Amino acid sequence: MDLSPIKRLRIMWLAYLAAALIYAVLPWFAIAEHLDSAAADTPPLVSGLRFGAIGAAVASFLVRRQMMGGVLAALQPGAAAAPDAWTRLTSGCILTWSVTEAVAIVGLFIAFVTRNPYEVVPYVGATVFLLYMHRLAMWPVAEIERATGGAA
Repeated sequence: MDLSPIKRLRIMWLAYLAAALIYAVLPWFAIAEHLDSAAADTPPLVSGLRFGAIGAAVASFLVRRQMMGGVLAALQPGAAAAPDAWTRLTSGCILTWSVTEAVAIVGLFIAFVTRNPYEVVPYVGATVFLLYMHRLAMWPVAEIERATGGAA
């Protein structure tokens, strides 16, 4: 079964979304039974990780902007890279969504370090929101279809 690039990208986006939701549940299985007040005193580490999550969220927009430039350059009239537009789009989506997923992974790590499963919830929420902001509809799919004569 050969899927069109759009269907493949939709499946990948859903997989990133599902992974973020799985990250929300993992701490409950791993540490919820063993909640205790003896968690390590780690404010500097947690602060650094929170800063890293904010950096990953901002970086997701910067990566999308950078990758979008490459996709749009391939669509310029007379550009020799027009057939390569689907590959550029796929690469851009995967990189953007991966950086976005890092926010949830940082939240998961914070939950394990602090031994508090509630810590992961805002990070997973932010990841779901960011994935929505970076969904396939935000990319120039229609322009690529026009330039390449349909889905490759």
